[in-house]
This record gives sequence, C-alpha cells and structure tokens, in this order.
Amino acid sequence: MTDSLRDWAPFYLKHGEVHWGYVGQERFVEPFFQDTLQKLARRPFNQLLRQRTGLDTLTERASSHPGLPLQGLIFHLSRCGSTLVAQALSALNDSVVLSEPEPVDTLLQWLAQSPHYDPAAGHALLRDLLAALGQPRRPEDRRLFIKTDAWHIRHIDRLLAAFPETPWIFLYRDPVEVLVSQFRIPGLFLIPGTLTAHGFHPPAELPLLPLQHGAWIMGQILQDAEEAMRKYSGGLLINYQDLPDALETRIAQHLGLELDPSALTAMRARYTQNAKSPNQTFNPDSDSKHAEANDEIRALTAQWLDAPYGRLETIRKEQPQEPPGA
Repeated sequence: MTDSLRDWAPFYLKHGEVHWGYVGQERFVEPFFQDTLQKLARRPFNQLLRQRTGLDTLTERASSHPGLPLQGLIFHLSRCGSTLVAQALSALNDSVVLSEPEPVDTLLQWLAQSPHYDPAAGHALLRDLLAALGQPRRPEDRRLFIKTDAWHIRHIDRLLAAFPETPWIFLYRDPVEVLVSQFRIPGLFLIPGTLTAHGFHPPAELPLLPLQHGAWIMGQILQDAEEAMRKYSGGLLINYQDLPDALETRIAQHLGLELDPSALTAMRARYTQNAKSPNQTFNPDSDSKHAEANDEIRALTAQWLDAPYGRLETIRKEQPQEPPGA
C-alpha cells in the first residue's frame, strides 16, 4: 500500500487542518524551523502540490510512524544563546533539531484557549504532532530536540505531561542585555496583546508601550522558569555567560550526549559561528549592550526583571557546576 505522506511533514496548522509539504531527506539545519520551511516552500514541487488532512491523520500515523524519541526541550528567555545551542546540537549527525516550529506554537495556543478540551487528548495530540515533525528522514537519525519559543515556558506543564521525564534546559541572560537586544531588533512580545493566546495578560495599569510590555513579558518568563525549576526535577539552568563551554560539559551530560572527537569537532565548528548569521563569526557583545542601555531600559529591568533573575541565579548556583567525572 502506498504511503502518500511518506517524506512529508506538517508545514503549519490552520482551521483544524494539517497542511503538509514535501521534505524528503532535508535536514532542519537553518537557525529556525521557519527558515527551512521557506526554503522548502519555494521549491517547484511544493508550490504546485500540497496535501491537507484533518488532525486525526496525525493520530492515525503516529501509531505506525512514531517518530524519533524526544531527548531534550530547550526553553529560553530569548536573545540568550538558545539558537547557539540549537545550532550546535544540529551539527551532530544523528540529531534532528526543530527550532521554534510554528505548528507546535499553533497547537499550544489552541490548547491554552480550549480549557474544556480533555487534557489527555491534548497531550496525545502534541505527541502525534511531534511524531509527524520528528520523523527519521535518514538512516543515521536517532534523536529529536525541540527548541521552543521563548513564551513556551508557560506551557511546560502541558509539554512535560505529554513527554514525561524528558530533560529540559532553560537558558537566560543578564536582562539588561536581553532588553537592549529587543530594543535594537524588536521581537514578537514587544507588541502588546500578541501573547494573550498563550496566557500572558498584562496588568491593566501597565502602559501598552512596546518596551514596557516586553519587559513585563520577560519578567513573567523568568518567573515561570523559576516555578518550573522548583516543580520539576529534570531542569537545568544555563546562563549565557556559561556558553559555549557548557555545551560540552553540563548540557551534554544533562541531555545524555556522548561526544566523540568527530562530534566535538562538528559542534565547535558550528558554535564559533554567529548562530543567526552563520556566515559571520560569533563575537560576545555583553559589554556593548551594557554601554548602550539607557535609563529607561535600566528602570524597566529594575522594575520587572532583576528580582526573578536574581532568584534564578540563586537556584543555578546551587546546581552542580560540572558533570560527574568532569
């Protein structure tokens, strides 16, 4: 019997349907899932032909096409090295890394807005979607990693219920540096109202100005990470200042990676590049960001971010700083 969806993957979810595109043996090695998707979507075959199915097709296929085992979830504050970590993991030839996959974001929004939907069915649908996204497409594919969107830490209960005992990491950074980065190149959560579907509802007295809104959202993300660290045993906190060295030590140990010389060489080649612009060399910019921080950024950091950041730092410093035997 012909498998009409072999080598296809969900490109996006819309109106209760799965829109599939042809992937073949393509690897997701671009900095973001959407980058690979756009490259694939431009190919003539995908411009001429797409497949659409109901969500039930995900469930039907998951039993016969279970997908790669999920070996790690990467949560983050944004602009703090998460893309660097995802790119380093994607350099491992046996690993598939999905960096901020849009179909997962769509499903999480829908589940958050559907409180009467059976939680167990929601968890199963998440597993079915990741089975379709995380198919082995080459003989050497062995494991799957997901780098979430920054706001997905709010969904950690749902994600860990769907994938219990999965190791997870939360990456973060001095909030002054993150807010300066957001000021330079605004991200989605600087737009007031964009994340209400994910459960972020700013206080009524908060002025709906982008930078203030972004600082409040970041404060909520840090608080959610703190609560998750206290609730779940499988988490690891990584501060940007620990990168890239932590990739070969604490992160590798936490995610169960056994890095032979060839794997180390591949990872090092990747993380010496600028994660979002691979044709450029990575250069630390903490000093320049602190120099650029104006009075408004420092005031917003003090108001919304310093306290939860400090509490996370306390938890991080209580963690073992080197893996056993290092």
